[in-house]
Amino acid sequence: MKKSLFALAAVGAFAGAAQAQSSVSVYGIMDGAYTASEVNITTTAGAKTTHQQRNTVNGDGALSTSRLGFRGVEDLGGGMKANFNLEYDLVNIGTGGQGNTNAAAETSAGTSSTANGFGARLSFIGIEGGFGQFRIGRQESNIHATIASNLAGGANNVLGSLYSSGDAGSTMTTLGPSVRPHSVYVNQALTFISPTFAGATITVQTSKNAYSASSTTPLAGASQSGASIAYTGVKNLRLDAGMIFENVVEASVRNVKRTTKAIGGNYDFGIAQVFALHTQNKFENLNTNETLSDTKLTEVGVKAPVTNVIGVWGNYFTGNRNNSLGTSTTMAQATGNTVALAAADIKGFQLGTTYAFSKRTTAYGIYGTQQLDGKNAANNAKLDGTMYAVGLRHTF
Repeated sequence: MKKSLFALAAVGAFAGAAQAQSSVSVYGIMDGAYTASEVNITTTAGAKTTHQQRNTVNGDGALSTSRLGFRGVEDLGGGMKANFNLEYDLVNIGTGGQGNTNAAAETSAGTSSTANGFGARLSFIGIEGGFGQFRIGRQESNIHATIASNLAGGANNVLGSLYSSGDAGSTMTTLGPSVRPHSVYVNQALTFISPTFAGATITVQTSKNAYSASSTTPLAGASQSGASIAYTGVKNLRLDAGMIFENVVEASVRNVKRTTKAIGGNYDFGIAQVFALHTQNKFENLNTNETLSDTKLTEVGVKAPVTNVIGVWGNYFTGNRNNSLGTSTTMAQATGNTVALAAADIKGFQLGTTYAFSKRTTAYGIYGTQQLDGKNAANNAKLDGTMYAVGLRHTF
């Protein structure tokens, strides 16, 4: 009997030790704001149309996207660990996490889009050790950190930054599409993150989703590969550079290559932190050897503490988008939206402030504006939009 009790206690102790080497945590952000936006469209004939939008609780969160996540790690021994991350966008905390206020749409079976419930964000499993990290699943694009880390206002959702421009609601997105140079997330990705050596960390990523109906039918689908490097070897300085190659192929319809490049940096002087970022986002039709769209943008900004709890930032971005209209439906085939590739001069700015009630709870106010001036006869309307948000964010 004593031996049985001793064995049971030993097994319990071993299980407790094993459990202590593994951990799972729940985290998230709740961000709600009153937002107001206005978009003015002026045609070449001088006709002006104004679109307005007001939300007592901004759908996606203005300073940060509301989210709920789970992450875990297991010690495998020998300096190796297994890890996972599962994260969802809380599409609209003002409607209980639902993006669509239509009851029928909210309860429809099988919906998983961000318009009707949780939106997919991170979803990967990985392994790490002295060799670095290897991850499998839906992840942030390798170039995302290059861009988001070098913006004074971070990756917020208010008009006035090259990251968020066009996100002033459905009207601005449709009529003056976002000029964000990259897709934040990549599905079915394989990612390798190197150890930091001499202050430098390298990320390499690839993803492919291709399908063929028969042995004689060419593969159709999408693939993306890229690499980036971050340097943090000097105190208060960060430098980043990255590139993505994305190819979308549909049999006999389109063969579009997208190339995204970014280089940026920031330096903290103590009294203020300065930021600079340059991006290029280019679409090419490989079937016709045409450059469908080539967008180059530069953003500079500064962020500074006013007191221990109050911070402010401001940024300005400018650039242009050039294109070749090509023949017939070339551009529509590339993106499904010819307006998205309209040539234009682009500029905007953003001002923001935060007040920290605690390390987890922050009040904020953000104002931003953006302008697109069309440059060709086919689409030379002028679009200018403004947006402001006043809100509260809590992290947990």
